[in-house]
Amino acid sequence: MSKTFNSIGTMSGTSFDGIDVSLATTDGKDIFNNHLNLYEQFNDELRCNLKKLKNSIKNPEDLIKIKKKKLFTQIEDKITNLHIKLIKELILKSENEVNLIGFHGITLLHDAKKQFTYQLGNTEKLSKELKIPVVYNFRQNDLKHGGQGAPLAPIFHQFILQQLKNKNLDAVVNIGGISNISYIQNDKLFATDVGPGNCLLDEWSKLFFNIDYDKDGEKSLTFKPDLIVANNYIDRFSFGKNTSYDFNDFSISEFRSLEKDVGLATLSYITANLILTFLNEKKINKVLISGGGRKNKAIMNYLKGRAYDIDEFNYDGDFIESQAFAYLAARSENKLPITLPETTGVSNPMSGGDVKKV
Repeated sequence: MSKTFNSIGTMSGTSFDGIDVSLATTDGKDIFNNHLNLYEQFNDELRCNLKKLKNSIKNPEDLIKIKKKKLFTQIEDKITNLHIKLIKELILKSENEVNLIGFHGITLLHDAKKQFTYQLGNTEKLSKELKIPVVYNFRQNDLKHGGQGAPLAPIFHQFILQQLKNKNLDAVVNIGGISNISYIQNDKLFATDVGPGNCLLDEWSKLFFNIDYDKDGEKSLTFKPDLIVANNYIDRFSFGKNTSYDFNDFSISEFRSLEKDVGLATLSYITANLILTFLNEKKINKVLISGGGRKNKAIMNYLKGRAYDIDEFNYDGDFIESQAFAYLAARSENKLPITLPETTGVSNPMSGGDVKKV
């Protein structure tokens, strides 16, 4: 019988916007009751330093050199302390005694070919300060056994779909910086990235409008996309099996000839229609949408009739990934698989995660 935990999951994505934390009672299998979620936004200085740090690390050798620098230590301390502060706040607001933390950290380098992944954050300090065991390094065992080390959320997405099985939903699409999908066919769980999510939109917004993102897709709604440019991009796009993308795999360079408003509308069209193209290829009908992209009305308009905001089903779409790591931490402690051949390409269903004990 699986052990049940009051588990906190943390997530900080490579958009470097902030930290999500979620508290849930879960066995990582059949039980998941979410109690509370919190978010801490990074200031501009920290966000800028994180981007510079990530951009300076192209391989494991770069990482070894940079870890010796004072700036690296300062940034890691800052990130760790912010996690500690937010987790303490979450515990204070909750009436539950927390006995497990699933810590993702911030990915600075992920190279599946070299079986290498590195997430920023001092788990030893985290465990000592909070006096709670910390599960971390979720990706390494998958990489070691031939997987891509990503994505990790599909097992939790599968749980959500099973809880909502009477709604005839086929998949969960997370539109974060990258769009990814978890879907069930013939009683098997599959997962892959399906293209740029918000990453190109956000880059365009920052460059041409000096805003972090197109709030609610308001600017994208105002103009019509350039369909020739958009469909040319979509037609050339190739969906792979167990594909895992990084922001650096996509660029706004080929769209720079467009007027800034048309460019934004075009990128929203591309994000949505790459998802639709994949759904049509795989004969997937109805999907849930999580992540920041579900708030972009332009994207959601294109997906109308096929996609539904996960919030409508009593899940908070801003915290699905942090909730996933609360769930995965419990799975790890119960020695249950967190990745599958159909989700990451790993050789066999694989558990994962190391533990820092108190």
